[in-house]
Amino acid sequence: MLKIYLLIFIIAAGFSIAVAQTDSLSAKDKAMLDSMMENDEFLKMIKEQSKNSVDISVGLGNGAFSSNNNAANATGIDNQIIFTPSIIYHTKNGFSFGATGFLTSDSTNKLELYQTGISAAYDYYGKKVLAGFSYTRYLSDKNKYNTKSLYQNDVYGYIKRAKGILQPGLTSGFANGNYNEVVLVLRKRPLLGDTLVRDSTSNKASYFSVSGSVEHDFSFYKLFSKDDKLDFVPSLIINFGSDKLTQTHLNKVFNRQILSSRKRVEATNKFQLQSVAASFDFTYGIGKFFLQPNVYLDYYLPETTATRFAAIFSVTAGVSF
Repeated sequence: MLKIYLLIFIIAAGFSIAVAQTDSLSAKDKAMLDSMMENDEFLKMIKEQSKNSVDISVGLGNGAFSSNNNAANATGIDNQIIFTPSIIYHTKNGFSFGATGFLTSDSTNKLELYQTGISAAYDYYGKKVLAGFSYTRYLSDKNKYNTKSLYQNDVYGYIKRAKGILQPGLTSGFANGNYNEVVLVLRKRPLLGDTLVRDSTSNKASYFSVSGSVEHDFSFYKLFSKDDKLDFVPSLIINFGSDKLTQTHLNKVFNRQILSSRKRVEATNKFQLQSVAASFDFTYGIGKFFLQPNVYLDYYLPETTATRFAAIFSVTAGVSF
């Protein structure tokens, strides 16, 4: 419980400090900006009509499963650093298409591409509501024993209030897929003694999440240059979720009648309050360059023997043109 109170205290303090700040633009700066938007033809064109663009970036972090859903990433966090080169094409109508590679060190400490995400998305930017939907297909070598690539299909959607001191939002995600794993199984032999049997398993996994959040977007201009900008978005999140894992042992020893009941094992967690979390998103832009650090803190609530607290981070740098 101490970690929960500490997490809530940190977020509350962050909101208090942020709300106490004033807009970094003075009245004179705002008047100048309004004048520029009214009189500069180039800025008027940007204001009235968006354009197609391409983002090329490289990120690093420890979120292994999903590009969008940190609630899913928090279910299997580890200490490995994962590199994510990415290219995304955005259309002026709100659609986007992209590819992201997921690379991490293998058993010989060499970088290995363990999955590639091919995504399609749509984002709506309204005056009152922001909403979006994405689908990602993760491609990987299914013949390998790969517990970092649990899912092949990842669907994610969000809706939130566009403006206001507090911006409530709702997100939902669903992921499913197959993967292989090597495990050690205790084989009980009453007369000869127990032994460990090396076994491989075929696994089917699915995960469904619904999250409610409240956040605020703080924007700061002219920090280090006359044309740079920093967005800071702290948010408090409550995650609900359910998951299912079906594991089938492939070792022939499980074909014997005495072990047949253990050959296929199914584990299901019903839909329930899963965790409380906090997210801190930063986006710094200057010219065509952008830098996006993110920290996500998650505390698991149901009874478990695993570690309850998960910290997910990522830093992405890229260019947009």
